[in-house]
Amino acid sequence: MTRKIPVISLEDFEAKAKKPVMMRSLVSNIASGIKNNLKSVNVAEIKHHDVIISVPKDEWKSGLENAMNYYIKTEEYEVCSKIKKLIKRL
Repeated sequence: MTRKIPVISLEDFEAKAKKPVMMRSLVSNIASGIKNNLKSVNVAEIKHHDVIISVPKDEWKSGLENAMNYYIKTEEYEVCSKIKKLIKRL
């Protein structure tokens, strides 16, 4: 199954300008990875560099924990609830 991932510039990635987009992609793609028993998930593509950012299964928990911290800071608690459920499924 082909999944749409965000395409961002290297400058935006380095400056963390697309952090909301990256966090949304991370959470939704890990959720899909858990559901489909995948070994890794792609979360973004770096424009003009043919680089795809991929997260292996053994790093999903820490990725979700980082996303949880981000969503706590932005006070998006409904997403935190979803992330908590995903962590329990790992």
